[in-house]
Amino acid sequence: MNLQELMEKIKLPDEAREVAINCILPEILYQERKELFNRDMKQFFEMWKESDNHMQWILAFYLQLALEVYEQYKEQGISEEIFIDTFYDITIWCEECKRKYGIYGLKEVWWIAFSVKMKIFRLGRLQFEPMVITEELRGERSTLKSGTKVLNVHIPSGEKLDAKECKKSFDRAEEFFGDTYEAYICDSWLLDPALKELLPSKSNIVQFQNLFEIAKMHDLFPQGEERIFLDIREDKENYPENTLLQKKVKEYILNGNDLKIGITTSNIYKDKETIDLTEFLDKDKNTLVLEMKEK
Repeated sequence: MNLQELMEKIKLPDEAREVAINCILPEILYQERKELFNRDMKQFFEMWKESDNHMQWILAFYLQLALEVYEQYKEQGISEEIFIDTFYDITIWCEECKRKYGIYGLKEVWWIAFSVKMKIFRLGRLQFEPMVITEELRGERSTLKSGTKVLNVHIPSGEKLDAKECKKSFDRAEEFFGDTYEAYICDSWLLDPALKELLPSKSNIVQFQNLFEIAKMHDLFPQGEERIFLDIREDKENYPENTLLQKKVKEYILNGNDLKIGITTSNIYKDKETIDLTEFLDKDKNTLVLEMKEK
């Protein structure tokens, strides 16, 4: 696979492709920065922030690294489909950079580094990050001890959180990762229990929440506002109301509330002896909901 083929397969916009081609680093400089990237990411990103045209050249740099990672995928027998889906993140964040800063490039460079380092894989609708938790997570019915191997679930932007597609992703994760990991965790604004009071019970967000048990909450950053309204505004009255979610959350915020971030656990897909993979746990009724359906 060459650079042009990669940009085509991840559907990078034409203007962004031109930026990438024009910002390809000379080979010696590319190797120097790659060595620093692999040796000391903190130092690399400090250098990156201070460099000229940093959002543009990092786009080309990550595309070059992705081509090398593609060879590692092939060596490990990982399909091209998974590679393309995983590195489509470059396109997502490149378009977000254009929206926020008016230029095609990359700003979320630390996050995309996880794909380059092969620490995260997109399997259909969801991304999965193998990790070992360093603190105990205690849910309503289960506890994950510190040191437990888990798959951290991430939800890429740009598509509906369709329950059936999420189900397919968990099935694919079971096949891809096997029995190496004991449970799933997720850290997201989508898991704030307040959304259950704001949205219909059959909504995709509520159905996704039903996969997990809340272990803890935090509000270190207004992630929900940023994702729902695209930008965080001082005057909350100016938030748009184009969707039911925007309307409900805006009203919730104007009433003096804040969306929090839920850190959750789930072994619903791991506990195969008692729970079928097509079932959702309805925590409110302590029963099983047999299908995931859109309203």
